[in-house]
Amino acid sequence: MRQSASVLAAALVPLLLLGATACQSAPEGAALAPAAAPAVPVDDGAPGAEDAPVRAAAEAARVGESVRVDGAQVGRHLQAVLNAYVDPAVSVEKNFAPAAGKRWVAASMSFVNVGGTSYGALGHMWALDGAGQRHPVVPTGELTTGKPLVFDSLAVGERAEGWVVFEIPENARIVRLQYQDANMQANSGGGYWAV
Repeated sequence: MRQSASVLAAALVPLLLLGATACQSAPEGAALAPAAAPAVPVDDGAPGAEDAPVRAAAEAARVGESVRVDGAQVGRHLQAVLNAYVDPAVSVEKNFAPAAGKRWVAASMSFVNVGGTSYGALGHMWALDGAGQRHPVVPTGELTTGKPLVFDSLAVGERAEGWVVFEIPENARIVRLQYQDANMQANSGGGYWAV
């Protein structure tokens, strides 16, 4: 009995360490988008983007492809699509630009709640460069390509769409975008897009 308990303990230690690492909170400024105003949801009666190919969250999707993000909470499911990617991104405000030595890149995203419960907030999103650095979303206001993604809730069947912007070093090359569900401690739902 004592031997089986020690074997069980040895097997659980790596899992506990991995869980502790995965549960670290994101930096304060890493939220997907400011909750300044609700997005105008488009409830077209469809549970998701039927014409977009759907990939598992672990696979890297491409522009136009949908990723299904399944959270650990019962009924928490999103279908996320990267609609477009621009590099560089430009603000409609002529005096609003990235810091010196930086540039903006932006992604047009759409999220549809395809689960059985509403979302109070979306999660976090990052641009990953070729050196492995993660760059969080930054607030920029409206871009020449469209309006930012902002919302305060997403009911079942509703859609939120808009642009998210990342400020990156001028010489960085973005290779992937990452989305991770907001409830970091309860689930690890997320998705990737190659760009």
